[in-house]
Amino acid sequence: MSLSLSQRYEIVFLKFHPLGPKFSNNAISKHIGCDPKTVRYWLDRWQNNEDLTSLSATGRPRATSEETDSKIVTIAKRTQDVSSNEISKILKKSGVDIDARTVRRRLRECGGSYGPPLAKPLLTQDHREKRLRWAQQHKHFDWNNVIFYR
Repeated sequence: MSLSLSQRYEIVFLKFHPLGPKFSNNAISKHIGCDPKTVRYWLDRWQNNEDLTSLSATGRPRATSEETDSKIVTIAKRTQDVSSNEISKILKKSGVDIDARTVRRRLRECGGSYGPPLAKPLLTQDHREKRLRWAQQHKHFDWNNVIFYR
């Protein structure tokens, strides 16, 4: 959770200001609604250089835009059995060159999940009928005479 600039200044006020209440770090964290480590971090930053602004983000910029992310999700929702490689190829045709791993990452960010295709088929209607028939035949069976092993 990222704190707003006003919350950061409130932390400093509650701890250091001459007119402030001089709260403990735990009391400040409860008052602000954040972790005590966060309070310590911002208090240390204030003591070192009196700067509470956010640092610039480091790392590689994202390979996809929000528009591309929404295209990935749309393709995945529209076609159920589509793989990440296929989505990557579809996007490549429209001029967006991204890796299949990026596709899986974007789907995971949007609340989806990615897994390999099923190795075996699901139950057929015949299997379901046989299971139901077996369950009905054994409905009144005395299961206390059966030993189960793990």
